[in-house]
Amino acid sequence: MSLKLIRTLLHLAQVDGNISGSELALIYKIAVAKKVPMFDVEQLIQNPPQQAEDLNELSNDDRFEYIYTIILMIKMDGKLDEKEFDMCNKYAEALGYDRQVISKLMTLIESDFELSGNKQGLKQEVQKFLK
Repeated sequence: MSLKLIRTLLHLAQVDGNISGSELALIYKIAVAKKVPMFDVEQLIQNPPQQAEDLNELSNDDRFEYIYTIILMIKMDGKLDEKEFDMCNKYAEALGYDRQVISKLMTLIESDFELSGNKQGLKQEVQKFLK
């Protein structure tokens, strides 16, 4: 799952035509935390995926981790590009969520300080959007 997540994040990061330093920093941080070999990460950065990953076989816990991390990624550079937002919605659907989960999760993270620090609380809210 870890390398697939890195590929997903790189695919998303390059959708707007630019992988920012903050997006790369998040990718490296996740790679280290998930023990993904840096060689593999560097290879992917040099050759970013051109198409979305197949996300059908993920557990519900993994689906939440993906959707949560995708939100972190699009917030990293401080701007929300329309292409990134569209791609996030496509990823949400690929993960088995209603497209509205992206907007809802972004709103929850931005507006509810207590909930934004509570991943379990966010997960419960997000599960309502599973199809």
